[in-house]
Amino acid sequence: MVFCSFLSKRSCFFHRGLHLDGACRVGGIELALKLVEKMGVMSENFVSPNTVTYNSIINGFCKLGKVAFAEEVLNDMIKAGVKPDVRSYAAMIDGYARGGCLEEALRLCDEMVERGLMPNTVVYNSILHWLYSEGDIGGSSLVLSDMIDKHVFPDQFTYSTLIQGLCRNGYMMQAFKFHCQIMEKNVIEDTFSHNILINYLCKSNDLSGAMQLVGSMFIHGLIPDLVTYGALIDGYCKEGKLGSAVWVYEKMKVEKKPNLVIYNSILNGLCKDMSMDAARWMIDSLKSLGLPDAVTYNTLINGYCSCGNMDEAFSLLMEMRKVGRFVNTVTYNTLINFLCKCGCIQQAKELTKRMVLDGLIPDFITYTMLITCSAKNCSADEVIELHDSMVLNGVVPSRQTYQAIVRPLLGEENEETRV
Repeated sequence: MVFCSFLSKRSCFFHRGLHLDGACRVGGIELALKLVEKMGVMSENFVSPNTVTYNSIINGFCKLGKVAFAEEVLNDMIKAGVKPDVRSYAAMIDGYARGGCLEEALRLCDEMVERGLMPNTVVYNSILHWLYSEGDIGGSSLVLSDMIDKHVFPDQFTYSTLIQGLCRNGYMMQAFKFHCQIMEKNVIEDTFSHNILINYLCKSNDLSGAMQLVGSMFIHGLIPDLVTYGALIDGYCKEGKLGSAVWVYEKMKVEKKPNLVIYNSILNGLCKDMSMDAARWMIDSLKSLGLPDAVTYNTLINGYCSCGNMDEAFSLLMEMRKVGRFVNTVTYNTLINFLCKCGCIQQAKELTKRMVLDGLIPDFITYTMLITCSAKNCSADEVIELHDSMVLNGVVPSRQTYQAIVRPLLGEENEETRV
């Protein structure tokens, strides 16, 4: 009977552990802490929190961005005689790094080594990712060297992190050199690293280089995916090479079904080419498939504005408002921008009012467009009145625009009394 009672308590603990982990996953840290407090009482001291228990709490705090609290839990864990493991530190290291506290993250790396725990690939990948995000190429190289010295083997994510980090910071040649080195070792098993380079080449308008990399993929037995094709199509469309974009699209359709990102890229290319009839036909086709999103409609509206066809642009706005799902701040800002460029400040103001009635708050971009246009076409009093009304409606002013246009109009005596 005693043994059965013990098993019953263990079973209770198991289910409580599941509740604990679930509470942490959904951000219910207070509930999780209460469960931990009651764990000993409910089990009549047969069961106490273990490493898994504490790791759930630590991970929960880290996901909420409360890494300092997580570290307090770690200290309590150690005081309770429960040994932390690599997972305990990995969550906090990533949490600190994600919050921009890389020094704290590196401190924890040293601390875990002092406790006899070896950082694993996940820990190193996290540190490398955030060092590259901050542009610390030197620090990244040191961490990579330390990783190799400790015989922690890089994985696919490590390689991708290095290549993306180098590209992001403008070291394209070094990224290609590193890519070639790892390709020679046959350690690349997926398309991710190729896609990173292809994407950066397309953004740099080096489409021939991107196509060469696609050829390299086939040589190494890697099949291009939707990300590969999408980068190429977007690159060709932005360069105005619609023929090449369509050629890639036709090649892709044989193997992959296009997604909305690819359709939107082609739509953008058609709009830039002023092929508005084809663009409209494409949207109607996508509507029959239930695919269009806000980006789709906003791209077409921008196309109509660029062509000077405001009637079609506003007609599309009315269509979007009827659907009720796609109109957003970008939609209105696109139309307001065109009206401001045409000097139609009154119509732009009216459209801003319509925007507010639709439950959308104008942003600093709306503010900048209207204030800049008003300064060119209206009196000083009208500009100040517009500024005040927008601020009262919750718009956060662009500091640069305010300093350059509004502040000089207010005069020295009013500088301290107005936003």
